[in-house]
Amino acid sequence: MNAARNSLLISGAVLLLSFAAALSILGSPQEVAPPIQGAVLPTPKRLAEFQLRDHSGGLVDRSSFQQQWHLVSYGFTYCPDVCPTLLADLSRFQSLLDEQGEFSDLKIWFYSIDPARDSVEALANYVPWFDSDFVGLRADDAKQAQSFERSLGIRATITGTVGNEDYQVAHGFRLYLIDESGRLRAALTPTRMRDGREFYEPEVLLKDYLALRDWVRKSATSG
Repeated sequence: MNAARNSLLISGAVLLLSFAAALSILGSPQEVAPPIQGAVLPTPKRLAEFQLRDHSGGLVDRSSFQQQWHLVSYGFTYCPDVCPTLLADLSRFQSLLDEQGEFSDLKIWFYSIDPARDSVEALANYVPWFDSDFVGLRADDAKQAQSFERSLGIRATITGTVGNEDYQVAHGFRLYLIDESGRLRAALTPTRMRDGREFYEPEVLLKDYLALRDWVRKSATSG
């Protein structure tokens, strides 16, 4: 009887040790990425080299996406509805973030996928209207645009002849979160209605952003 009992105790101890070893390999629960409306990159992605221009005419490169966190949106100033709605929602999100006071070291960018019409001056007249802290971005040439867009996964197409008034611009609808080391951490997706409409809810954005920042902080301290 004692032998059987001792055998059970030993087996239980072995199972506990095996479970502990598995936890050490898989990581603690706090290291598991939080569920968000979007996708978290399993491994943060370093951005490629690029050179853009902000709406003040200053040069922006990979090093500009460091020292603080960044949220990149994209679209074009001639967009009739989706882009202005997005920027209005981002302005509300920024206000909510400022109110709660934590992880407020976030810079929001609006990248133009229609640089033929979106000059530096056009972006300067458009982007700050939604929030004075938002920064417009454009590429001066196709090579720089391609490098930046591929780094993030931005999707955009232009049909027709650029320069003609009737050329059309279509684009995806994602937000990209970049950490203080200039690495892509997550892509955030909009709420989708049954009728196909998509939009970002400021409250959902805030919840997901705070959860991601808290997860990254905890992962750094536990590592």
